[in-house]
This record gives sequence, structure tokens and C-alpha cells, in this order.
Amino acid sequence: MFIALAETLNFREAAARLHMTQPPLSRQIQELEVALGVQLLNRSTHGVALTPEGEALVKDASELLLACEKMTQRFHAGLATSRAPLVIGLTTVADTEKFAQILPFLQREDPHLEIDFKRQTSVKSVRDIHRNRLDAAIIGMPSSVNDLIVQHLYRDRLCVALPKGHRLASKKMVSLKDLNDEVLFWFKRELNAGFYDYCEELFRKLKFSPQRLPEPSDHHVLLSMIANEGGIGLIPESLQKIRHQGVVFRELKEVDLLFIDIGLAYKTSSGNPTLALLIQKLILFFRNEVNSQSTELSSASRQHGF
Repeated sequence: MFIALAETLNFREAAARLHMTQPPLSRQIQELEVALGVQLLNRSTHGVALTPEGEALVKDASELLLACEKMTQRFHAGLATSRAPLVIGLTTVADTEKFAQILPFLQREDPHLEIDFKRQTSVKSVRDIHRNRLDAAIIGMPSSVNDLIVQHLYRDRLCVALPKGHRLASKKMVSLKDLNDEVLFWFKRELNAGFYDYCEELFRKLKFSPQRLPEPSDHHVLLSMIANEGGIGLIPESLQKIRHQGVVFRELKEVDLLFIDIGLAYKTSSGNPTLALLIQKLILFFRNEVNSQSTELSSASRQHGF
């Protein structure tokens, strides 16, 4: 109040800046002078001027306001930096490099955002969300999620991983029928009952019934076993970047039927504003990525005359 008057040296302008009328401002300045026991202003027909005591008060009050502003900034910065990170489950079938790009993308809007990714199966992540051990989870679908909300992010098609010297390695595309006599590394139903049942029903319809071996949870180990033991694997296309000199990857003819949908699962009752930002930005991130890939494919098709 007094600083506004000291800056304008005009009761009418100061009152307008403070969104009040002039009489209450004049009365409060007089009460301030009485409380301090000094005259702060010289009033005359020519206008208003600060007394030496008024100039000293302006200096002290300005320094005090600046100190309060800095304290407020430090307080809010402290709250931001001490905020607990979001704990997000990340399915073992998802490409970790893809999600490594997400945090910098989100931090453009919220520099203090931290995310702690927990690499684990979708089933465990869904269970941990219900137990409040996770804020949300990136899961493979179809999965049993009970009453959780699931936002679809992207689709990852399956391909076949073959030993380098396999009889089908020279083909560009392989059918499941071609693989019926092979030994397939395949996961256990308890790891993801929803996806397992979907695949089993599809295999039954396509009359695909190869011999099975337990699939290791680590894809690096899986590729080593395929190279050394001669079995085959059905893995997400995004994981082809895990190179192994003894393994080749081939597209499946049934590619439109064999895929994993990747989604973000979370509770309906979550009121966490940071989680709301994550949901919004994740959807935007993958939408932009899909659009970018579509543009690249369209450009490549034009270049090759397709």
C-alpha cells in the first residue's frame, strides 16, 4: 500500500493500482504514520513528496518484500524438488529404449518430474497398482485389469526369431504352418493369462501346435538359446534391435493376428495431478510417434513408386 503510493506520489493513481478508493487509502496512510510515530509524506497543493523517514521506510519495505518473494520461490522450489517420483511398472515385452525417451519429453513441461520405472510382468504391475505400490503401469494387452482404466499407446506386431542356419532363414516371410514341426520357446500362462489365452485360441484356429519349451524372461537369454539350441521364438518386432549373430528375424504372414497392444493402466480414483500430466503426455508422445512413422512410410512408398 505505502510502496504503491511512494512509487506514484499520487493518491488517486495509487488507489487505482490497489483497486480501492482514495479515502480509505488516505486513512490507512495516516494510521500508519500514527503507528510509526513519524510523518512519511509532505502534502501540499503542489502534490505529495516523501519525507526522509518515508524514503527510509520505502527502502526497508522494498528489501523486505524482495526477501519474502525469494523465500516463497525457495519454498515452492523445495516442494517441487522434494516431490516423490511417479512409480510406473514397465512390462518386460516393451522396448526400454522407447520409454527412455519419455522422461525428457515430459520434463519440457515439468522440469522437476521424476519417474521410477519398475521392469516387471503386466500381471504383477496390475496387482501392484491395486495394492498402491505403483501409480500406473505400461502393460501388454490383452491382460486382465479388473476395474483399472487402460489407455492404448501403440501396437507391437510379433515376428519369428530363427537360428541363423535354419531351413526357413532364407525366406523373407514365414507362416505359422511352416513352423508347426519346430520347437517353440513359449511363456507360461500365469505370466499373462489374457494374452496366453488369446494366442492359444488363435493357434487352435490356425492348427498351429508346435512342441513347447519354457521361454526365459530375459530376451537376451532367449536369443542365445535359439541360436544354440535350435528352437524358435515369437517376439515383438521392436525387440529385433537386440542383435545376436546366431539369430535372424522374419516377418510372419499372420502378422495382423499376432501382436501385443501396449497400454497405460491406472486407477479410476487417482487424483494425482502429476499422473494426469503423464497420461496426457504419454498419449501425445505415442500419437506423434505413430504419425511420424506413417509419414516416413508414405515418403518411402513415393520414393519407390509404390
